[in-house]
Amino acid sequence: MRDDTLPAAFEFYLGGSAGPSLYVRLVEGRLLYEWASAGGYSGMVMEASPAEGEWARFRQVVDRLGVREWEPEYVSAHSCCDVTYWHLRVDMGGWSTVVRGANAYPGSPGPEVSKQFREFLAAVKRLIGREP
Repeated sequence: MRDDTLPAAFEFYLGGSAGPSLYVRLVEGRLLYEWASAGGYSGMVMEASPAEGEWARFRQVVDRLGVREWEPEYVSAHSCCDVTYWHLRVDMGGWSTVVRGANAYPGSPGPEVSKQFREFLAAVKRLIGREP
């Protein structure tokens, strides 16, 4: 796999105390992920093996959505209860970023999940084989 396609580091978490959560991380070239519900952990870690082309498509989505330009932190005034937290760490193709949020998302002026973030989440789910 080409060095500019496979990330050197990738970690993504989305979840909160009440709803479902997803934790995805790249470990020694393997993409491990875990689904959980109601703020708990399932205890079942699954593995995905995206092909080079899938990583390349993911990189295209990341570039198109401008993930490099996302602010380091997104926090909403509505972050006191029923909070959905998310965290992204990526090191890919010569750039890296760490971004996080609490009931706030890139491209959204309020607590609503933005189209930009939904597209990013769909790209992550495609990597692990959970989205068409």
